[in-house]
Amino acid sequence: MRLQEIERAEITVLVDNYTDLLRSETSPIVKRPPIPDGEVLLAEHGLSLYITVWSGNESISILVDAGASKISLQYNAGRLGISLQDIAALVISHGHYDHVGSLVEVLERAGRPVPVYVHPGSFSRREKRFSPESFIDIAPPDLNACRNAGAELLFTSGPTLFWHDRILITGDIERTTEFEQTNPVYYVEDSDSWVPDQFHDDQAVVLNLKGKGLVVITGCAHAGVINTIRYARMITGVDQIYAVIGGFHLSGSFFSRIINPTVAAMKEINPGYVIPLHCTGWEAITRLSEEMPDQVILNTVGSTYLFG
Repeated sequence: MRLQEIERAEITVLVDNYTDLLRSETSPIVKRPPIPDGEVLLAEHGLSLYITVWSGNESISILVDAGASKISLQYNAGRLGISLQDIAALVISHGHYDHVGSLVEVLERAGRPVPVYVHPGSFSRREKRFSPESFIDIAPPDLNACRNAGAELLFTSGPTLFWHDRILITGDIERTTEFEQTNPVYYVEDSDSWVPDQFHDDQAVVLNLKGKGLVVITGCAHAGVINTIRYARMITGVDQIYAVIGGFHLSGSFFSRIINPTVAAMKEINPGYVIPLHCTGWEAITRLSEEMPDQVILNTVGSTYLFG
């Protein structure tokens, strides 16, 4: 699959778990939010990225994921001067609540049909089971509400290209590492029965930056961030990784055993930049920063990453 090159991209983090307005330093790669004294940006356990891509005289702005609540995404976008009405498309990385919280509200605010790229498995019912008697229901996005709000649903089970073949959505990601595993507490409804959730709806967005390599953008990387990078390389035929940004899902006791092999594999891949967000977790971010100090950038809500 030929993913066409782009000239530059900007990724603004509208929703993430961490905010720190004292991180005001800027560089050719990262621009921190210029928030006046007395104003704030909101953090929550969720993710949303506003991405603008340029090729020649053309550009497109898309939204990847829509946060957890109905508050932070629209509040932060307003504080940063970003109009969500201008998005040309929306990509959902997977069906968990912390990525679709403001989905319907964003669609309604657009006031027109909006293409929504989403894996069909994102609408499956899910549970988090601690024992046969103790579980938490994980409600999927409301399919009918999305359609009524103006979503043009474009299902992405496999690799999907759009915008002149310059933006790639991976679809279902092949699992090749031995150490990246899904947490056994998660279950999904499949043909009227409940089975362990392998997160086949987990998908990433991939860009091919001219002369520099791939930018891999993950939501939670339930498929494994290393699996995701390997799969992006395989389906594009591009080996060089310029940047990896997104949630790596290494937080929590189950994933503590996966941190060291993930960091070792990331060092071997050797991206130009590693920007861990959302569910990566403090321990994993710390280990990545220790092992890759010149490549890891600590994010804070409102930061814009300039790739080009």
